[in-house]
Amino acid sequence: MSFLDNLFGRKRETSSSIAKERLLTVLVHDRVKMTPEMLEAMRREIIEVISKYVDIADPDAIDVSLMRGEESDHLKADIPVRRSRT
Repeated sequence: MSFLDNLFGRKRETSSSIAKERLLTVLVHDRVKMTPEMLEAMRREIIEVISKYVDIADPDAIDVSLMRGEESDHLKADIPVRRSRT
């Protein structure tokens, strides 16, 4: 099965790649001086503002994270919204 994964470009997550991703996340958080409490407060405020304009499908499913980029770090917010019925 790993042959097919390699052939089609699928990657299996190994414990080392997961650990590396977690370490990069910790480093990004440390570099921008953002504590988990600050990130959660920002998440709540984002929910409050976005919900003024669109209907959020599941507020518990919102994911706000800091990611390491090539030139700079990025704040990523994944927010599920309901489709409007016309």
